[in-house]
This record gives sequence, C-alpha cells and structure tokens, in this order.
Amino acid sequence: MEINKNSQTFELLGKPEEVKLVAASSQFNNWLEKMDPRFRIQKIEVQATDKRFDGGLLFAKINAEVVDEDGNHVPGSVFMRGDAVAMLVILNDGEKRWVILTCQQRFPVGVYESVEIPAGMMDDHGDFAGTAAREIEEETGLVIKKEKLTFLDEYVVSGGGSDERIQLFACEIFKSKEEIEELNGKITGTEHEHERIKLMIVPFDKLPEHTNDPKTLLAYGFCKDWKM
Repeated sequence: MEINKNSQTFELLGKPEEVKLVAASSQFNNWLEKMDPRFRIQKIEVQATDKRFDGGLLFAKINAEVVDEDGNHVPGSVFMRGDAVAMLVILNDGEKRWVILTCQQRFPVGVYESVEIPAGMMDDHGDFAGTAAREIEEETGLVIKKEKLTFLDEYVVSGGGSDERIQLFACEIFKSKEEIEELNGKITGTEHEHERIKLMIVPFDKLPEHTNDPKTLLAYGFCKDWKM
C-alpha cells in the first residue's frame, strides 16, 4: 500500500489485513502527523499487530527504513501504542487532601500490583480531556466533566522504542470523609478489557511513599504546591 501524508510518500508493507488495520488507525496517522519532516521515510514494514475488543488497532510492531536529511540511516523500529492520558484526582474533605490510586496487574513488566494514578489509552473517538474524564469514571466511578480537568503537561515514555506520549491532567473535588472512605478498597475496571482494579486512597502529601510510577510522580510534582 502506498502512503502519501505530510509530504511523505512510501510503501507500507506486510500482511494485507495488518497493513489495512495499521493504515486506518489513529495511532499510525497521528504518528505521521507529528513526524519531523527531516526524517525521510523510504518504506515501513508491519511486523505484528494486536486488535482491540472492537476490532481496531491496539498495538503494532513496525520497522521503517528511514534516513535523516543528510541521507544517514536512522534506527526505525517502533512499538506503536499511540497516545495516552493519566489523571491525578485529588479529594478534599475540607480539612485534608487525599489522592485516588489504582492497584492493578501489569504483566509486561512483571508487576502483580502496580500502584499508580488512573490512566488509559486514547481511542479513535475522543479528545484527550474527554478520554481522561471517561477513564476516571471507568476506573473510579466518579463522574467529572472534562472542563474541570487541568492539563499539566505531556511527556514521552520511551522515545528510543515507542511512539507513546502521555498527557497528564489533574483535578480537585470536594467529598465528605464518608464518601472518601467508601472509595478505599473499591473494585473497578471494565470487563471487556479484563481489568480488575482496586482503589487506594492515600494522603496527598504522602503520595511519593506509595509508588515509584513515573507518571504518578510527575503529576504529583506539578501539583504538590497547589493551595487548598
């Protein structure tokens, strides 16, 4: 299949079904939209794909033949995940601040109980803030309008091997002490994604003691000086 996008023209090669899946995906097209034009793509081979529950692209492994503007070869292996969001949800009971953390299995890194803030991948339908609001509801049960979310920053997770960028958001909402206590230990997650998430409620100022997750600590760093 020939791809012509943003002044780049190249062949997308591989199994026809996988090539079609990648070419139609938001991950691949958003990746090309953000591509610095000084990278000259000659061809891309789709080596493997995984599908979402709805048939769309979940992950892809691709390998590109690419050179820089001087014709020098550039490593072109990419684990394509697409963009994601992560949200620091601060609960205020009028006297003290708390944070919602999720505890869930992360098989790729061999961690059975990974403690982190709510997060999720972008799909083909929503904007970043809208996806963040939806993920908060799915993982915590709290309904928060996207307009109430504060954008913090965006960072690249593993620029040497993956396209993934995570946008960080935060919000502060008021809840009674009883409501906050009810959230602690609650089991959440979406069944079709095989999620089983256990919520943890920890004091806001003690958050770094409970996790070494980078996105969680980055979000905390942006918000630790927020005033009540």
